[in-house]
Amino acid sequence: MAQVSDFVLARLREWGVARVFGYPGDGINGLLGAFDRAKGDPEFIQVRHEEMAAFMACGHAKFTGEVGVCVATSGPGAVHLLNGLYDAKLDHQPVVAIVGQQKRLSLGTHYQQEIHVDRLFADVSEYCEMVTHPGQARHVIDRAFKTALTTRGVATIVIPNDIQEEDAQP
Repeated sequence: MAQVSDFVLARLREWGVARVFGYPGDGINGLLGAFDRAKGDPEFIQVRHEEMAAFMACGHAKFTGEVGVCVATSGPGAVHLLNGLYDAKLDHQPVVAIVGQQKRLSLGTHYQQEIHVDRLFADVSEYCEMVTHPGQARHVIDRAFKTALTTRGVATIVIPNDIQEEDAQP
């Protein structure tokens, strides 16, 4: 059976996403595996820094009229997305950020590099939600894209590491 991370990429394809800008990290290992299995559809464009991923997603939205998508790991990697996402917010560009998070079991325990990603992205995002169950993924992804497009703003999806590797529930 496909994992949630595979389902996420399939849903991105259905929204017409051809490329995702990002930087690898252990908080998105499930998604990185899915990108490998997806064989370039959508294409994972590895950048030098998470900040560049957000700026490139914003630039993609500006020049194509499509939703720009970026992905980053949890902790400091997530923090680095903010500059580029504020650029998208202030220029009214539709961007969806997919951000990793520690395993649900570790949340609230001051685990290594744990931050409240949902709180961090609340100001820059028109929509910010954490997927806490595999069956929730489709609704959260669709709502993020609809919000980014209708508000011409940023939508953030937070996916804990353990959820990424669970069996998908379409």
